Amino acid sequence: MRHLAIALCAGTSLAALATTAHAGGFQIRENSAAGMGTAFAGAASDARDLSIVYNNPAAMTQLQRSGAEVGVSLITPSSSYRGTGRDALGRPLTGATDRTGDAIPVPAAFLAYVPEGENWRTGFAITAPYGLETDYDAGWIGRYHALHSKLETININFAAAMEIRPGLSIGGGVSAQRAEATLSNAVDFGAVLAGRRVPGFLPQSADGYAKVNGDDWAWGANLGLLYEPVKGTRVGLSWRSEIKHKLEGDGTFETPANVRAVLTAGNIAAFAPTSAVTANVSTPQSVDLGLTQEFGPLGLHATVAWTDWSSFQEIRVRFANPAQPDALDEQHWKDTWFYSLGATYQIDPAWQVRTGIAFDKNPTRDQYRTPRIADGDRTWLSAGLGWQATENIALDVAYTHIFVDDSPINVATSTGNRLTGEFKSNVDIVALTARYTF
Repeated sequence: MRHLAIALCAGTSLAALATTAHAGGFQIRENSAAGMGTAFAGAASDARDLSIVYNNPAAMTQLQRSGAEVGVSLITPSSSYRGTGRDALGRPLTGATDRTGDAIPVPAAFLAYVPEGENWRTGFAITAPYGLETDYDAGWIGRYHALHSKLETININFAAAMEIRPGLSIGGGVSAQRAEATLSNAVDFGAVLAGRRVPGFLPQSADGYAKVNGDDWAWGANLGLLYEPVKGTRVGLSWRSEIKHKLEGDGTFETPANVRAVLTAGNIAAFAPTSAVTANVSTPQSVDLGLTQEFGPLGLHATVAWTDWSSFQEIRVRFANPAQPDALDEQHWKDTWFYSLGATYQIDPAWQVRTGIAFDKNPTRDQYRTPRIADGDRTWLSAGLGWQATENIALDVAYTHIFVDDSPINVATSTGNRLTGEFKSNVDIVALTARYTF
């Protein structure tokens, strides 16, 4: 029975951070309709709206008036799995394969204070820079790998900037970030008990359920630089620190009655209905380099961004129950680069049109890819429109379609349930922002 307990614990997988986010990994760039219109080209060098408070605080010195801004991006992913599944006996896994995501709103809000006649600025930003989710039906073919995976972050950032000499500005800020994660999957107790020759059990015959959730607040920092060597030519550089979270919460197990009877008979303390859990999760450091070149009403923009995803090597869930071993899921992600080019054109004082294209590498490695993050390289096509409705009120709208490369998957659980196939995905995003200056 002691060996059975160890085998049962090894047969559960609770780790692997969630999400179908819309930059590489679980990063979310969508904090601005004005920025999304150019696929975030020039996000660190062009203060076209108040999202510059977050994207590069140094560029706040380009703002001429104080203001407030609110916006929302409606992200609609579409994804389906095409392939097969086999259990430990080589039999087909039961369940459906198709999956389509629901629309998910991502809000953002900004404040900027521009004192008259001064060379400094302050700003405040509330964003959701990491997160989103994947959600599968309870009976889908990959239920032993993933059911519900969700990561939500709220980032509250206070920033300040100063023009230290004409054409050169510096800025920085501090962030308080809240992270909350939920992870769940089915557990094939039937496969584990069959492997230990417990009579009456076969793979897929005794499914249980496992879920963990936790949350945490942590602190981070960001720095920025803006250089304008000549009027109309701007280079922006922005760095954002890693933020380390220690999530604390609960882990729960649901076991079929016949499995619970085996555990009780063996005096096995693992798989208690509830246990306190902890897990260390970090949001990565990143560096964005932006270039803006203006030719009268025409603006050309570019961005190169690096994200330190190689710091994300594993998720380990630790249980307070001493009989429950850690749940470990290896990730071994790699650093990524994001490239974008965009243009803006000021038709008249009231109207500006925008367009952009971007290429976004994904951080996952084929041999470790799971249904929780079945990510692929992404190509963005974006368009947007800005309208200065009155002297004080402006509206921005944008649309982006993201083409996601097919994501091959060949992964097995410790109970022998293997998925072999690929995920086909794409994403549509609509963003709207309203701004009031005073």
